[in-house]
Amino acid sequence: MDEIEQQPGATGGAGHDAGARAWNGDDSRLARFSGVLGEVHDPLTWGLDLEDQSLTGHADSDDPTCERFVRAYRSFTGEALEVETLRTRVPDDDVEDVVRAACSGALAAPLHADIAAPVEPAPIDEPDDEAAGGDAERDGSDFADSFQDYRSAMRALVAEVDEAPLTTGTFAVDGDDADCVRVTARETTAVYVAAADRALVVTGPADLVDRVEVVTRPVDALLSGRRRADGGA
Repeated sequence: MDEIEQQPGATGGAGHDAGARAWNGDDSRLARFSGVLGEVHDPLTWGLDLEDQSLTGHADSDDPTCERFVRAYRSFTGEALEVETLRTRVPDDDVEDVVRAACSGALAAPLHADIAAPVEPAPIDEPDDEAAGGDAERDGSDFADSFQDYRSAMRALVAEVDEAPLTTGTFAVDGDDADCVRVTARETTAVYVAAADRALVVTGPADLVDRVEVVTRPVDALLSGRRRADGGA
């Protein structure tokens, strides 16, 4: 996964120009996004801070949803919001799958973070007494229970997202309303919108998604940021 490197002296917070960040990845991959990338305008207005920017997926994939540029934001209260720019628009028949997958992924993220990691075996020089063995057995059992709870929770949220109604409407990008498709489950919304010859997927808390101002910026700003970091013009 290619990422953006923050330059010394850059804050990375709201209002920070993407051109001040250097692109650490493959220029040819980013060039495939020639045009614009989506982002939240002035994130601090909405209580958001830019947490990460990355180019994900495989450049040689025929799947238009595989390669995306993701801007991930975090609110001061810990809520996550993402603006994903797809390299190409999605065929109409696949839009539902894309928007439901985005909603399921957003809901699943806390589950991924919460599941406990397996307990590592005790160092070989520690006494292998009965109490220690009992603790290890309990730890292993706790992890198994946690994993089963995780699987059950995942199945439940995917089923809930699949049953949630798919709605159409408009979503503002660059100040202009564009046709969109959205799904909302457990107060989390995913919106697919085709704008500026590009497809965007915006995912996050329903009330926040409806309030933020989403804009597009030229992808060249990232490449020019790299040239400046390398001492070029």
